[in-house]
Amino acid sequence: MLLYYVSRRSRWSPQSTVIAGALVSIPLFIGVSSLLYLDVIHWPLPYREGSVWMFHTLITGIDKADVPVYLVVAMFLLYPAWHALGYVFAMRQDVGAFMLHTVTYHDVKSRRKRAPTEVAVRRGPSPRQITREAVEALGGMGRFVKEGDRVLIKPNICGGNPRIEGSFTSHEVVEELVRMVREVGADPLVADADMIWTQFEPVAEEQGWTEWTHRMNVPLVNLTKTGRVLFHFGKESATGIVPVSRELVDADVIISVPTMKTHLLTSITIGMKNMYGTFPQRNKAMYHRFGIEGVICDVNRAFTPNLTVIDGTVGGDAWGPLSCTPVYAQTVIASNDVVAADAVACQIMGYDPQDIVHLKRAHEDGLGDAGYAYDLSDLPYGHPKDGNWTKPDPAVSAFYESLIEYFLLLPG
Repeated sequence: MLLYYVSRRSRWSPQSTVIAGALVSIPLFIGVSSLLYLDVIHWPLPYREGSVWMFHTLITGIDKADVPVYLVVAMFLLYPAWHALGYVFAMRQDVGAFMLHTVTYHDVKSRRKRAPTEVAVRRGPSPRQITREAVEALGGMGRFVKEGDRVLIKPNICGGNPRIEGSFTSHEVVEELVRMVREVGADPLVADADMIWTQFEPVAEEQGWTEWTHRMNVPLVNLTKTGRVLFHFGKESATGIVPVSRELVDADVIISVPTMKTHLLTSITIGMKNMYGTFPQRNKAMYHRFGIEGVICDVNRAFTPNLTVIDGTVGGDAWGPLSCTPVYAQTVIASNDVVAADAVACQIMGYDPQDIVHLKRAHEDGLGDAGYAYDLSDLPYGHPKDGNWTKPDPAVSAFYESLIEYFLLLPG
């Protein structure tokens, strides 16, 4: 188990891990055990002969002479197997990898060839109206969805605080998208997954999603409780091979509907970060070991939203994501390019998209256009915070980041 955690943190290749395991199993375990068995060395705490400690003679009554040599040799030869089992157990505890089936990019039904970037920004007092106008400006829902499609809508639910407006996606924006999806003749579902500090069902209840989905007759899906498959993100990826929800792989269309808010660690948490929330593991902090920015890019490369609709009707600044201050920006951003959508949101919030690590990396990797420029004067009317949202205190962000680093030193 120790070997697994060391190899993860040191980012060893599988081959290096196997070699290290063999070097530990054979000379250390078998070598030291042999010396104990032959009474060449003694066990120090409490001090007694090596063979007496090995067989726990004082408790079991079994002496070295009672055990045939061939049985002792067989036990020693089992050490590498026990070592391998410890490694596998730790891996499965860490990522929940109990599945047999592995899938890749080719199995993702929602994947499309990247189209030229288009972004539509609408501002107004009616969330439903500006949501519809923004999507229609891109060509309408029929451009992204066809009759009979299974459409996974991913709002920000578990990443929000039920007591703070703007920390989670508004019902009005999602409701209008559901109506538009149904108008095309497709089947929507609303989904999110457990997080380390929030469980889906209680927080969905508190935020009003449970009542809303009953009223709208829309399935409300906890991706943590769905069937899983192992997804191979690629040899060069930060993420490697980890479990994902089968719902994400089988959806014909993915619509990401994040709220627009700040984040202590990643500066912003909008469209790209919203897709990170689809991982079914409750302990998503484990992915910080892999490099959080790289993981965000990986999940958006694998499950690129076909349509991103950023809910800035009420966003959140300052101490985001959970303790943010509501910003009543009355804005919706829609795009076929999640990276460009986030870049425009950054400019409205007052961030340079090139300063956001995962946006810059996504742009360099060709996932989208982080250089998409938006002129704030194009908005129909201004807002006092346009281009000047309150950012998290750098000292607090640094403290939070160091806290995460210490937390990740713990196994599991």
